[in-house]
Amino acid sequence: MVVKRKKTMYETMKGRRIIITGPTAGIGKEIAIQLAATGADLVLGCRRLERGKQVAEEISKINGVTSSIDVMLLDTSSFESILNFSREYKKRFSSLDILVNNAGVNCAEQPREDSVDGIELTFATNVLGYYLLTRELLDVLKAAAPSRIVNVASTFASDPDLDDVEFKRRPYDGMKAYSQSKACDRLITWAFARRLEKSGVTANAMAPGLVPTSNLFSKMSPETQNMLKQRGGTNPAQGADTAVWLSSNPEVEYINGKFFEQRREIGCEFRNIEHEEKLWDICEGMISQFSPNV
Repeated sequence: MVVKRKKTMYETMKGRRIIITGPTAGIGKEIAIQLAATGADLVLGCRRLERGKQVAEEISKINGVTSSIDVMLLDTSSFESILNFSREYKKRFSSLDILVNNAGVNCAEQPREDSVDGIELTFATNVLGYYLLTRELLDVLKAAAPSRIVNVASTFASDPDLDDVEFKRRPYDGMKAYSQSKACDRLITWAFARRLEKSGVTANAMAPGLVPTSNLFSKMSPETQNMLKQRGGTNPAQGADTAVWLSSNPEVEYINGKFFEQRREIGCEFRNIEHEEKLWDICEGMISQFSPNV
């Protein structure tokens, strides 16, 4: 059954193009649904093309949606996939209005797993994926200025150990790896925001709140999932709201380097230029080490 949605208040996005990563479930899917309702043209960056096409068809059937939706292959844990996606995007399109970095993994309560590039999977997907994709798309973002980068972070974040981001020295803990990666998402956002000042491109981070039904929590034990549900939280549509607002509201078009939850700016305890620059160098080093041609 097709769910009818009311049109959003943001009827200003006609003709603007948005990339959304991780758009086939949970918060990412809701971000796509809500932004499609603004009339924007979407590019869904998906690990599974067939699933992406199904979601695109579902969105297209929702009343009032007049946007075009392209589905492109993208695995944000893989350098090669990110580079291929970026090259293909630039062949099709000359500019990009909004990049929503949402794709992520939560390997809590699971054994350590490495990406195809040999990097701890959570850091590779949640941090390097944001960093490299954004870096590769900066030229088309600048071509569309004023344009925006929206990074889905979290308030569930902990102090990152920038001397051991892959847990090579520490015992591996999937939950700690996830919370560290979400802190790093903020740090890398502030680093981009500084570099993009006066460019017409803004970079902001947001927290969706606790969404127990999200796929990120699906691999946790039933006991942990029940505990999270008992703590309350939001549903995916509510979790997506601030990302949609940051992507589409004209009043925040020139806001840069901020952190938001429920459409309100909140503080970030991890702000530290030295740490932000150290993480930037770590990302650069990993990319050049594992993919010298990047």
